[in-house]
Amino acid sequence: MNRAEKTYSLMAIGYIAGLACVLMTSPAAWKIKYLLPLSLLGVAINVGLLFVIYKDIFSRSFSSPWQKYFWVLLIFLCMPAVLIYLPMYGFRNR
Repeated sequence: MNRAEKTYSLMAIGYIAGLACVLMTSPAAWKIKYLLPLSLLGVAINVGLLFVIYKDIFSRSFSSPWQKYFWVLLIFLCMPAVLIYLPMYGFRNR
């Protein structure tokens, strides 16, 4: 990943964590007029994050060919796996 992709990944994770904190601490944020735009923005940010992650997975060479498909499937089925993938592979040079 280049510096812009790393920055975007960290900002996307920060936004989702911040949104979760706001929703847990502020009952006013549960109103539809706040919740809908914040959630739609979160979806757009996550789509961009998935694009960056999948681009990195498919451009990276792994030690065995099944590892690439393992990470694709794991991230597709369980989005928090991004938090494991990024420190292990994503933030390192290809």
